[in-house]
This record gives sequence, C-alpha cells and structure tokens, in this order.
Amino acid sequence: MNRCECPTEESLGCLTNLSAMAARNYLTRQLSLHDIDMTIEQFKVMVVLWKEGTSTQQNIADFVGKDKASVTRLIAGLEKRSLIKRTSDKTDKRCNLVTLTPQGIALEKPTMEVLEKATLHLHRGIDPQELAITLRVLKQMCQTLNYSSKESK
Repeated sequence: MNRCECPTEESLGCLTNLSAMAARNYLTRQLSLHDIDMTIEQFKVMVVLWKEGTSTQQNIADFVGKDKASVTRLIAGLEKRSLIKRTSDKTDKRCNLVTLTPQGIALEKPTMEVLEKATLHLHRGIDPQELAITLRVLKQMCQTLNYSSKESK
C-alpha cells in the first residue's frame, strides 16, 4: 500500500491527513531549497508575528495549536537565530511579548514568496470550482469541530 492509499477508500480523515502531511513535506523542502532555515512550526509562529508585529506567547500558542511549553521551545529557537525577541509585558509581568527583529522582518517577503509558489504547485491541476468547494467544506468542518470541542468542555 502506498502512502496515498487509505485503509478506507473514502475516509475523509485519512485523506485530509495524508494531504496535509504531503503538503507540509513539500513546503519544508521548498523552504530548504530557498535557503530558508525554518520548520513549519517556526513558520507558523512567524506568520503570527508578520501579521501582528507583536504578540503574546499565549496568542501564538492558540494560533499554532500547540501547548505553551512547545511554543516556548519554538520561540527560543527563533530567538537564538535573532529572528525574534522576547520582553516582559509592562502591564503583566507574567506575560511575555514576542516581537520581530529586523532579520525576522526581512525574512517575510522571501518566505511568503516560497509559500505562494508552493501553494500554486499544490493546487495545480485542481479545478478552481472544486478547490473552492473543498476549502469551504474543510472550513465548515473546522468550525463544527472547534465548536463541538468548546461545547464538550
């Protein structure tokens, strides 16, 4: 059985998982080929900061879907490479603020260009109407599952 064959032919969970892993591996290779030394998890942290400029570690953890300890390790790796810096929030000393450095800011354009090209490649050969339907259905599933998980707490 190859990686794109699922035990259950029409398993949405299996197929979306395999698609996500393949896309993740492809993007990782593309970043590496363009000399961008960043994991997908670090990329997600950077996306938050490129959008917001400064963010709390908790906000980043919520966005990337990782626990605070995992995000702390990701942030430490990015900080070690001088892409971000951490400071204590002046109003709440328990809270760390994460901010981009000039090197982190400069990395946005080339990284997003790689992402854009990778996305075009991933969508190649897919009918635009079918892609729009697929995206709409997956967003609905995410909303349903996120709502359900909050409901069951």
